[in-house]
Amino acid sequence: MTRISNSRYFESADFPFHIAQYPFRAEEMVEPHSHEFVELVYVAEGSGRHDYRGDTYRIYEGDVFVIEPDAEHSYKGGKDPNLTVYNVLFAPSILSNELQMLSTVDSFVDFFYVEPFLRQSVHFQSHLNVEPHDQLEMKHLLGRILSEYKEKKPGYRLLVKTRLIELFVFLSRCYDRSLHRPMTVLAPEREVMKRMVEFIETHHARPLSLDQVSRLCSMSQSSFTAKFKQHIGKTFIEYRNEARIAMAKKLLLASDAGTLQIAGQVGFDDLSFFNKVFKQLVGVTPGQFRRAAKAEGGNSG
Repeated sequence: MTRISNSRYFESADFPFHIAQYPFRAEEMVEPHSHEFVELVYVAEGSGRHDYRGDTYRIYEGDVFVIEPDAEHSYKGGKDPNLTVYNVLFAPSILSNELQMLSTVDSFVDFFYVEPFLRQSVHFQSHLNVEPHDQLEMKHLLGRILSEYKEKKPGYRLLVKTRLIELFVFLSRCYDRSLHRPMTVLAPEREVMKRMVEFIETHHARPLSLDQVSRLCSMSQSSFTAKFKQHIGKTFIEYRNEARIAMAKKLLLASDAGTLQIAGQVGFDDLSFFNKVFKQLVGVTPGQFRRAAKAEGGNSG
């Protein structure tokens, strides 16, 4: 299977973005592949097939979905050459601050992070299909982004970012209006909690709150907290913090980035709180942990 790198499509490391409109030939096949960037797909016309992590889905005009990094997938057009899709490729770093702000909007979290995650299980099949009256607006938004990206007039990067945010807000509103069932309707309680553990491990750096994950499961915060601890043995906050600190330890050993930068990368926006949690779980401060690891490595050499 081919893994596509950022450099294949992005014009530069400081502007990790690409957009294109792709018309399929009759029964054309895009072979299985994965990529290190995020791919947002909009089916502008026609129908076809999308294979995702071993499962097959029919795709139709108006469908929108997100393919996360390293997810294996492929496409096949229909018998008639009428399948046309927009591919929006980007690294989250292009909108790091904006994505953090958007992550406070529940419908954006549901569409951008939760839906691709839940799609990994046959029990959680869901997607967004833009209503006919919104499809013109969707094509208009994508057309403006594509035009700016192709023409590259002065200031185009700023406009691309601005319109990408506008696109995300629009899709979040569409998703909010769509009918999508809560997780607890689709699977037993124990399985829901196991899926939430996987979700936390995948997205531990995102500003996910107890309120958001509780409403995702259609539970009150107190009920979710009790059930999560019953099945997992820890509270949501405890599990999330442990996942964040585990990643912080890896980053401290693998890079020379400062503690403030690493705290932000794993989801802490308060350095003093990061240091406090780190010491509670590891027994030493991040600086002491890094120095001890380097000293041990030096001695072993």
